Amino acid sequence: MRLLTAFSPKLERTICAFDYIGLAQWARLEADPDVTSFCERPARFDAADTGHLIDFWVQRHDREEMLVIDRAGGADAMPKTASGVRLRIVPPAELVAARIWVANWLRMIPTINATRKLLTKTLLDSAAARLRAPMPLAHIEHELSIGDPAVVRGALFELLRTGRLSAPSLHTQPLSLHTIVEPAP
Repeated sequence: MRLLTAFSPKLERTICAFDYIGLAQWARLEADPDVTSFCERPARFDAADTGHLIDFWVQRHDREEMLVIDRAGGADAMPKTASGVRLRIVPPAELVAARIWVANWLRMIPTINATRKLLTKTLLDSAAARLRAPMPLAHIEHELSIGDPAVVRGALFELLRTGRLSAPSLHTQPLSLHTIVEPAP
């Protein structure tokens, strides 16, 4: 079995995934501002050895849920709750549809991690306040650049991750200097 590790800025610890599908789902959780916390350590939702594996426990602002990635199909027969918590099945088609979004975040998260100790509240607030209208990433980086452009890029990616900025095209187009970043709705 494969073991993939990554550092989660949301959890401030290393996470482990056992396949690329699990890593993709982690990136989706990491990039979702509504997710406040999660745990990727698998568990079974019943005591039997044949119990289904839960891939993620997820805490959102208004609810908690457990995610089961339907790798082999046939998860439709699973119950709607486990231990009183909503159980959500993530179908393969959902992850395929999010492949560009996931690829973009798998490129952005390392920048956030590399610059996270340099991202002060003042820098983040200043970057968010200066963006009043949609702008290409290159233009924002140029306007905010006062030193290392990687720090500015890390700040912008962190603001996207936390939902203070938005870039809808990241769902459909690869990240580039032409990616339009805008204030969050």
